[in-house]
Amino acid sequence: MSDFKDIDLSKFSLDLTKTMQYVNPVQDQMARIQREQEQTIRSIQKAREEKEAEELRRHNEIVAALKEAGEKGATIVIGDNANGIQIQQNSDGATQEMTNSQTFNYDKALEVLKEIREYVDFPQFQTTFKENSENVKTIIEDTIKAVESKEDVGIVKKSLRILKDLAVGASGSLIASGIIALLGTLPL
Repeated sequence: MSDFKDIDLSKFSLDLTKTMQYVNPVQDQMARIQREQEQTIRSIQKAREEKEAEELRRHNEIVAALKEAGEKGATIVIGDNANGIQIQQNSDGATQEMTNSQTFNYDKALEVLKEIREYVDFPQFQTTFKENSENVKTIIEDTIKAVESKEDVGIVKKSLRILKDLAVGASGSLIASGIIALLGTLPL
């Protein structure tokens, strides 16, 4: 038995492709699963981008409507933060008195927004907000201008909430977390 010299190896056929064909279906299955996962991720990302674009469009629409309503006068627009509202119309001889001590700190808001604006220069900003980075920059700049000119608090707060929502949508990033933390110091 220790001598294998008399074995004729030419009678044996060893075809490795036949044994390898059982590995290929597993590899094909793995590749298919990976493609499906990538497609799902792309779909989720596209849906998020569409949602953020719609939020920005609605924000701009609301800001324009509020500005127009303010210019025309005699128009009442009640937003989602309706604190301290009294409405009285066509009430002869009626009086109302309301003490509202809630004030918006424009200086604090400007300080926070300028700090957030510094994040724009970091390379991670583009990575965090991807295609929405320009929209986020525009919201930051427009809100800074609104705060500097002490525009209506409702408009400023709405812009700050949209900025916060966009940062929440881009979670998992230090930039987004920083923006959320800074905005958390303001009454929205």
